[in-house]
Amino acid sequence: MHELSICQSIVNTLKSHAEDHQFSRVLCLRLDIGQFAGVEVEALRFCFPVVALGTLAEEAELKINIVPAQGWCDNCQRTMTMQARYSPCMNCGSHGLTLSAGEDMRIAEVEVE
Repeated sequence: MHELSICQSIVNTLKSHAEDHQFSRVLCLRLDIGQFAGVEVEALRFCFPVVALGTLAEEAELKINIVPAQGWCDNCQRTMTMQARYSPCMNCGSHGLTLSAGEDMRIAEVEVE
């Protein structure tokens, strides 16, 4: 379950930023997680409170936004939402799509005190 290590990295990042930006508590944390990021969202929700226990993020509300995958079609030169990693282009049927968004994960917003 790599979601546990992801949560630990998030908490470590928050601790680092707390020192730099002089805050002592995280009230709300919003994550943007790509549709194809390979993160089990429910496992992340389960792990976060455990990892955050005793830290500045202990009582933080965790909000997760799933970012749809986007692909660029080399054939018809369009961007489209992808339903599956190897979807054909919805416009021309080509399988020449290049994933352009939806694989990453980022801390999008932090509300602090």
